[in-house]
Amino acid sequence: MPLYRSFNKGSSTSSAVEPTRRVARPEPKAKPGPKSSRTAVPAKPVPAIATASDSQLGPVVGWLAIVAGPGRGEVLPLHYGVNDIGRGTGSRVKLDFGDATIVSDNQAAIIYTARSRRFYLQSIAAEAWINGRPVRASEELAGGEVLQLGQTRLRFVPLCGPDFDWRDDG
Repeated sequence: MPLYRSFNKGSSTSSAVEPTRRVARPEPKAKPGPKSSRTAVPAKPVPAIATASDSQLGPVVGWLAIVAGPGRGEVLPLHYGVNDIGRGTGSRVKLDFGDATIVSDNQAAIIYTARSRRFYLQSIAAEAWINGRPVRASEELAGGEVLQLGQTRLRFVPLCGPDFDWRDDG
């Protein structure tokens, strides 16, 4: 039985959790000043670090850091339960940095189970690679693995595990 249960399929066991959303910020207006021969360079949009829906998902249990491809240098939080990865609005972990080879729905998922304090990776709709080999079934993640989806490579960094969980006392 696969560990993954899609939020989009109406599973009765999944909680109604809203996916992470990017906060759109207006571009700063140009200040009037002396005229010069320089042309204005458009400002790069500032990615949101945390959004209102992040707090509804609970504490962060780990991260995916984009180490190669579009979005290089970005860090994406992982939360308890199923972390769907894709470009679409139904994905909890949105990889919408310009890599069109990543499917718009969910391409893979990272699952953190508090009971076992373990992380698992599961390929969903298309091929996902881990440390240079294709993922064919659910695989346990220990930390430091490199996941490749399309042209994007992500390094997995756990926070929770056998030595720590947010649900521990004190």
